[in-house]
Amino acid sequence: MKLRHLLIAAALVFVCGLVLHTPAAVIYGWTHSDPATPLRLYGVEGTLVSGRAAQVAHSSQPLLAGLRWTLKPWSLLLGRASYQLTADGPPLLLDGIVASGLGGTRIGDLKASGDLRAVAAAAGQPFVPVSGQVGVDLQRLRLRDRWPSEAEGQLRVIGLKWALAREPVALGDYAADVRTDNGELVALISTLAGVVDVNGDARLKPDRSYELTLQLRPRPEAPAMVTNLLRSIGAPDAQGYYRLRRNGSMAQ
Repeated sequence: MKLRHLLIAAALVFVCGLVLHTPAAVIYGWTHSDPATPLRLYGVEGTLVSGRAAQVAHSSQPLLAGLRWTLKPWSLLLGRASYQLTADGPPLLLDGIVASGLGGTRIGDLKASGDLRAVAAAAGQPFVPVSGQVGVDLQRLRLRDRWPSEAEGQLRVIGLKWALAREPVALGDYAADVRTDNGELVALISTLAGVVDVNGDARLKPDRSYELTLQLRPRPEAPAMVTNLLRSIGAPDAQGYYRLRRNGSMAQ
């Protein structure tokens, strides 16, 4: 190997080492100076190799507390930075692996759980008429241009309740099994236990459009209020199912 190549390699190693061991708060200040950025970290400590943030907020809404990260050094050989992430404070508990590189962002072996309303508020929906606990178990998720292009896993909503009644009305537990189908992300929705039979799917398409198709039917033990809520969708079909269809486009 020529001396020039050795000097270039040594310089690259030096620069990488310098960046990786620069205080994370300094790096964060350099890369997130735009006040319009929706994701904000507070109480940043440590370095890019290992560090923590006291709190993470999205659109000014608390999302994570006690976030910790640890770099997996071998991932740098593959042209990406892979981190083990954990967060142990509400509203959302988190444990998983996030990797970022030229091919986009990849998330794997991710488990998260938290309050449904808090998660919805952080996602830009400050008012939802239901309450409950949400759980996520993702084997893999790939993002390109900040849009999901591939996924496999399950989303669960446990203890779902209609919260606008004088007394909250228990609806039950529901799941969405997520997979990729011909370039679309498909979530197959079903009832685990509850007073409403739900089945259908939600689809996210590469052009950032979405479609939601559900059929819902109250079970015999369902309170009258649940049946009244379903009637607001329209008339049931011959099998007693109320059909819900929604579609639209997500902002860039």
